[in-house]
Amino acid sequence: MLRILNLILIFIVATVFYWFGLIFFAPLELSINMMLAFSIIIAVILPQRYGYTFAFFSGLFLDFLGTSLFGSHALAFTSLMILFYQVRDKIDFKECVPQMVITGMLNILFIFIFGLLSKIFTGIFIWQGWKDLIFGSMVLGLIMPIFYNITARFLISDILKKADEN
Repeated sequence: MLRILNLILIFIVATVFYWFGLIFFAPLELSINMMLAFSIIIAVILPQRYGYTFAFFSGLFLDFLGTSLFGSHALAFTSLMILFYQVRDKIDFKECVPQMVITGMLNILFIFIFGLLSKIFTGIFIWQGWKDLIFGSMVLGLIMPIFYNITARFLISDILKKADEN
């Protein structure tokens, strides 16, 4: 039960960062995918069932907020988590550089998966632009170590202790 409550708390914090990112980066015309960053953090720290669930509900949250194809964020986030869990054990995600590179690459993959899903279901490839592809992914990668350290130190310490005991 403690894990679920911590996940809900992390989701609320991720939502606050998401809205802050919208306010801060909108004048720069950048879309920084904060919910994806927190989904990656959960996938790094917790077992698959928590990572998939968090990614799905984070994507569903973005689907409720947006005007895009409903379910596309949820499907894209969950698909990225499937891919991420395949390589998670091969990456030392506690170091800053792998965090930045993997997060930037997953954001680029998200943009393409999101576009392909829209092409499949609506016939139109939704392209967010080169600015989001390059600079949005770069900014998300650069701020990922901050999110990871905040989440790992202050929010998930009880989950890590419980995971070590199990």
